[in-house]
Amino acid sequence: MNRTEIEPRIEILGPVRATIRGREVDLGPPKQRAVLALLTLRAGAHVPLDDLVAVLWPGQPPTRAASLVHTYVARLRHALEPDTPRRRRTNVIASVQGGYRLAVGDDQLDLFTFRAGIREAAARREAGEADSAFARYGETLEQWRDPQLGDLAALLVEPDDIGPLRQEFLVAALEYIGLGLELDRPDAVLPLTERLAHAEPLNERVQARVLQALTRIGQRAWAIERYADVRMRLKLDLGVDPGPELTAAYREVLDAEAAPPPPAPVRDGVQQPPWRGPAPVVDELIGRSADLAAVCDLLGEFRMVSLTGPAGVGKSALGLAAAEELRERFADGVAVVDLASVRTGPELARTTAAVVEEPASWHVSNSVPLAHRLHDRKLLLILDNAELVTDDAADLVDDVLRGCPQVTVLLASRELLGLPYEAVYPVRPLGVEADRGPSAAPALQLFARRAAQVQPGFRLTESNLEAVTSVCRALDGLPLAIELAAACLRTQRLDALVDVVEDPLRRIQPPRRGLPSHHRSLHAAVNRSIELLGPAEQRCFKALGAVPAEFGLETAAVAGRAVAGEPETLQVLLDRLVDKSVLEVMHGASGRRYRMLGTVHALARQLLHENGVDGGPPAGRCGCGCGCGCHTGR
Repeated sequence: MNRTEIEPRIEILGPVRATIRGREVDLGPPKQRAVLALLTLRAGAHVPLDDLVAVLWPGQPPTRAASLVHTYVARLRHALEPDTPRRRRTNVIASVQGGYRLAVGDDQLDLFTFRAGIREAAARREAGEADSAFARYGETLEQWRDPQLGDLAALLVEPDDIGPLRQEFLVAALEYIGLGLELDRPDAVLPLTERLAHAEPLNERVQARVLQALTRIGQRAWAIERYADVRMRLKLDLGVDPGPELTAAYREVLDAEAAPPPPAPVRDGVQQPPWRGPAPVVDELIGRSADLAAVCDLLGEFRMVSLTGPAGVGKSALGLAAAEELRERFADGVAVVDLASVRTGPELARTTAAVVEEPASWHVSNSVPLAHRLHDRKLLLILDNAELVTDDAADLVDDVLRGCPQVTVLLASRELLGLPYEAVYPVRPLGVEADRGPSAAPALQLFARRAAQVQPGFRLTESNLEAVTSVCRALDGLPLAIELAAACLRTQRLDALVDVVEDPLRRIQPPRRGLPSHHRSLHAAVNRSIELLGPAEQRCFKALGAVPAEFGLETAAVAGRAVAGEPETLQVLLDRLVDKSVLEVMHGASGRRYRMLGTVHALARQLLHENGVDGGPPAGRCGCGCGCGCHTGR
């Protein structure tokens, strides 16, 4: 038998896997796969046994750690050399003094073939063969199936090798993108540029390339909005202004001549209407089929539909999915305006105009009202994260709908606009309990799907069902909370996560990129809701930290003594918290009751403990000296 026919090919630039004659090899459990992953990362080099132990068991390894590593290696040798006698299975994983070495040819490792391809592309470019180099860069980059190396990072828990490896992809990708822009091929490099931008939201060189690519395909309005978002993130996250490279790219956007819009995408032989602004999520929408159908029905009947609900419930994802479903009904397509960083009326107007305008109309004076510009357009306008500019958004929407008979508006916000023709659809958390088994509970399905992204092979089973249900129940079935909790499995065990969710605001903070700042942690998401509240409402909210998450008006009245003296009654304040998705009202046989989600209630308790209701003695240090947290001594 020809030796080359049985040599395994090992891949780590995506899921860690090995194939022999094109058929995938079973590499065994995660720790066993982790051994092969580290040997592959350091292919050809001596990997000490101590390094393998440290990667497999960070902290305190078991007493049998060395023996277990030897067992994993023996099993890998059997999997990678199945036709070789047991004592001679050292052609792939060789034994060296105090450790092991992966002894394979460069053509057997996707990492090495990637590096060879990039070297070849660079050489062609150096030789003046720009088109050939561009093609070779593109072919080679396609081999890297996951730039974030999610599977590798999950197996090895971020060893020193992974950061430089990611940087290799970034450098090669930027070379490819830069060459594509030089060759006037922005359409070819834009998809990869967008992927990098989501993965590296604070990398100014990457964001500059996005602006250049968008500008050169005629999407200047979207480029301007992207720059505003990046500038805001740099200010909020790093406390810095854009540097020279990003500023120069923005200047190129402003100086560019208006270009015709790119051709609309084609599906089933028919051109689709354009889509401007953030695109819908790539992943499937779990547990929302009934919601999606209901929202689509409302948009067919009303010209103004508002999706409302608490922080992290999935309003944006549902709205974008509905827009994608209905896109073909609007000849001028869909315009998505993300208002997460907008705080004033003028900012709202500028941001909206930048998204909805055609490039050819940029010469129109900004003094022309938006309703006049959109008068003849048949458009679905989505205003997302509008809760911090509710009054201004209401004015803008009213002007547009009165002056533009073919425009439909979909709002995703924690607070309604209060317009008389506004149709409301409350978005609820995902169900945790199910009658038809674990697979039918949407919250559990979402947890399992996100867990599998950081812990490959994760599935809902009888052994973990109780723990997953406990986590999802503690997080009230909120999609954002569930996704953040599942991401923690990259570094924590599931049984430990059950304890973590008891204090979700402080302890659930996995690293997340490519998202608005208020979606990167539960604390940020919930705290944004508090920005909506006026002073009296904030005092009422903090006072509710002293009562159970579900309560009646009588119970609230005890805590409400802290806000006595305000002209608004407690009932009015509670109703305002309902309007702003901080509270949920329920009507039953026992009368009106209120409910606060666990994550929101946790913030109320935290604020009450840290500051008291109005900056006075915090909970537990009441004025009467009883230590009960009441405020009767004031």
